Formats: sequence, C-alpha cells, structure tokens
Amino acid sequence: MGTAAQHGEDWADLFLSAALEPEGWDAAIRAMAHATGSRHGQLIGFGRDTAAFNWISDIDASLVARAAAIDLNRPDLNFRMGADRIAGRPDIVHEAHYDVARRKLAEDDYLDLCAEFDIFNGCQTRLLAEPGMMIGLALLRGTDDGRTTQEQRALFAEIAGHARAAVRLQKSVEEQGFALLAGTFESMSRACWLIDSSGRVGGMSARAELLLSEGRLRISDRQLSTGRADETRAIAHAIRKALTSPPAPADPIALSGEDGGIALLLEVHPLPARPWALPFAPRAIVVARLGEATDRHVGILMRTFGLTRSEADIAVRLASGEARAAISLARGVSTETLKAQIRSIYEKTGCNRESQLVRLVSLTGC
Repeated sequence: MGTAAQHGEDWADLFLSAALEPEGWDAAIRAMAHATGSRHGQLIGFGRDTAAFNWISDIDASLVARAAAIDLNRPDLNFRMGADRIAGRPDIVHEAHYDVARRKLAEDDYLDLCAEFDIFNGCQTRLLAEPGMMIGLALLRGTDDGRTTQEQRALFAEIAGHARAAVRLQKSVEEQGFALLAGTFESMSRACWLIDSSGRVGGMSARAELLLSEGRLRISDRQLSTGRADETRAIAHAIRKALTSPPAPADPIALSGEDGGIALLLEVHPLPARPWALPFAPRAIVVARLGEATDRHVGILMRTFGLTRSEADIAVRLASGEARAAISLARGVSTETLKAQIRSIYEKTGCNRESQLVRLVSLTGC
C-alpha cells in the first residue's frame, strides 16, 4: 500500500497547500485514498447556511450530479448521515455504523446510487460542524477494497487532522475577503452588501450600515429585505440568479418611496468564484444607487418605450427626484432643450405630467 506522502509533515504540507491553492484539494484527497487502499477520497459540505459541494477523487462525474438531486442531509435516506448521528459514535464513523444506519432507511435512492457506483464501504469524520452547516471528510471504498481495517482508519484519522486544519485556514482566508472588499468599496462611497454562497449577507460597507439605519432596507436572518414582500422576493430572486453557475443577469430592483417614485435602485452583481473554493468567500455584491442612471436602467426604458439614450437617462433622473436644473447642469444642456426632451419622453410613454412618469418608471422595474 504505497503513498505519495508517508510522514505527518508531508500530509500537513499537502493539505495546507490545498487551503492556499484550492485546486490542490483533488490531489490531496486522491493521495489520501491511495494511502488507505481506497477507491475514492471525498470532501463534502452541506447545510441550510451554505452552498452544498461534493468533491470526490477519481469518480465518474455523473455520480456527483446524481447525488446533487438527493437530500444527502436526511439520515433516513443517506446511511452515512444516519451513521454520523448515532448516539455515542466515535470520531471516525465506519462500516459497522453504516450497517446499523442502513436498517433504519425509509427510502432506497442513496442505496441504489451506492450500489451502482460500488461505494458501500468506507469511513468518515467531521472536519467542521456549525449550526446550519457541516463539512466532512470520507473514504469511499468498493467491493474489491473491502471494509476498512483498524490500521487504515488510524491513518485516516491522522490525515483528517491535517485536512481539518486546512479547512479552517481556507475558511479564514475566504472570510477575510468580505473585510477586504468592504474596505475597498469604502473609497467608492457606495452602499454595498457582500453576499455569500447561501445568499446571506457576509459583510457591508459603512455607507450600507447607514442606509440600513434609515429603515428602508433591513437584514432579517442575514438576508437583505424590505418591509414589502414583493420587493424582498425580487431581491432574493436577483441574488439567486447571481449565484447560479454560470451567473444570469438580473434587472435592477426599484424600491419605491413614499411619493410613489424610486427611492433606491439595487443592482446585484456576481463575483468571481475559484474552482475548489469552499463556500465562505463573497460570491455576489448588492449595490444601492440613489438617483443614478446606469446603462442597464437606461436600456430597459429604451427597449420598453423606444426612448433615446438621452431621454432614458433624463427619465430615470426625474423619477429619482433630481431637480430639472441639476439635470440640465449634469447633461450640459439648456433648460429649453431639457423641456423639449421631456415633452418627447411624455409622448413616447403616454404620460402628461411628471408624477405619471415617476410612477411609470417605477413600474418598469428600473
């Protein structure tokens, strides 16, 4: 039974290197599997407060896709999760515990998957367990590999200690990204909320904290929301689109003010995701804009009402409460030219007064 890393310091280097260069996780769990005479190594994470991931070395990719359709967190479906919840279980859970858990299964979906890919045997341990999330390390063994021996489980336990340290290190590095990005956005004077892979707020700029104190926006269960169910759903929908792979664009969300106009515009943008990253890094950013016309806002009005780019920019500025004198100055046009442009906007949108235009722009979702 050979191994690419025979000594404790070699395992430490292998896993800590993976924490700093996450692409190295595949090599680390593959070496672990090889050293223990197992077919596959696995690093898995799931829970309500995190995006699920399932990394398995030397596996048919279809297994991961199939497993994603199964609720792996159910102990009455997944015998490995059931074994993990046996009272008084040891740190290293193995086949003897799987035998007990299999007798209590309510459905066969996971059993069928294990039979198809020949991964009934193995052992496992928790690397990180917090309310709402769990990350575990496992060996997945086939019929030819047999059940794990005491010697193999002892080596697995040693390796798991290094893997646990690596997960904690990578978690710290990825979480630091919230602080670093929030600090960067301070210089932009933007109200920004950084979103993690579960759609929850992980950090924000000081301007965002100030905006929350005004009460129009709030954070409930670490999720960005407002006092209106439709707006909260729109925010959650836009965030989900940004977190999909690949990310999907979403139109900005308009939060109406007391006068029926636009009080605030929220844009959701995806952030780059590295392969083999754990789910602790910022994955999206929500930016609040007050009285600003962006290309996307302008584009919606151009597509919907046939406005020119200049007219669409003016419509958004008016709807955001910007004074006509300020618009003239910002656009570098005379008041008479601005009046003519506003008349054209009214004709194209079917409005005959500014309050109607404000309401119409709000309803377009800009």
